[in-house]
Amino acid sequence: MVSTPVDFKVEVLTEQEWWVLRDLRLTALKDYPTAFLSSYEREEAYGERRWREEFVRGEWNVIRAGERRAGLLGVTRLPDMPLQECYLEYMWVDPGFRRHGVASDLLRTVLDRIGDLGVLTVLLYILAGNDDARRLYERFGFQHTNEWQELPGHPAGREEKMWLRLA
Repeated sequence: MVSTPVDFKVEVLTEQEWWVLRDLRLTALKDYPTAFLSSYEREEAYGERRWREEFVRGEWNVIRAGERRAGLLGVTRLPDMPLQECYLEYMWVDPGFRRHGVASDLLRTVLDRIGDLGVLTVLLYILAGNDDARRLYERFGFQHTNEWQELPGHPAGREEKMWLRLA
């Protein structure tokens, strides 16, 4: 739990830091297994090559509190997406930093940076029932599309696409 004011800093991981991405995602999957479409067992089996491939899909942003990594957010693209569009995925905040503005700081910093790089439209999927995340995204102006994707075998059952126009 954060008890004193902390300065947070967002960094973009490099491919050489693939192990940081691995460690954070595995921690997130252990912490909150139903919040993601993957599983700890699946991603724990990935080798270095597979983790490095995640950087081909996009970039991975880490928010730090001093030396401690407090959260993660991916900015990714499908192969056929225009450069002015991207997806946000894998938002996760360490339990000791929740309810301290870390998710908001991370999201604000990433949105500002990708907007400066020319991204106009940001998309994401949110699991049904993840009301805290939904409220966070709504505060930032994300709109509901009412486009739902069924998720057979996942506890949430489905996810909704949301979008935000940056410019």
